[in-house]
Amino acid sequence: DRRLTGEGKRKLREVVAGMRALELPVERVLASPLRRAVETAEIVAEEYGLANGVDVSSALAPGAGPDAVLHALGEGRRASGIVLVGHEPDLTVLASTLLTGTPELVRMGFRKAGLAGFVVATLPPRSKGALEFFLTPGQLRRIGRAH
Repeated sequence: DRRLTGEGKRKLREVVAGMRALELPVERVLASPLRRAVETAEIVAEEYGLANGVDVSSALAPGAGPDAVLHALGEGRRASGIVLVGHEPDLTVLASTLLTGTPELVRMGFRKAGLAGFVVATLPPRSKGALEFFLTPGQLRRIGRAH
């Protein structure tokens, strides 16, 4: 039920400025139904000027599992330029599934407002995906402030 703090919102806007400086495409934002996840996703959507706003999905709720997220992503939409706002350890489990096909093999250790980019050929993945980048919120904020 906790809301993002004023400082949290400010730091998140700096993170999104870093994403924009890196020219990361964002076409869709999918969020857990928990309040702070929705607030985070709304800031990302706002900063990227997304007219459709945020898709809130129970697939990103704590404990939903990677199969639920993959199903939500594969619902007839092109899965490109999508930001997922969820929770740990669920995002690490999803990352491991995308990269190796196994939920517990890779430990990413996402920090709040951390960002990773993955490429997979299909959803659900039939082969191992690739990690394009893994950035901490501090790195993204520094990039955002530099531009």
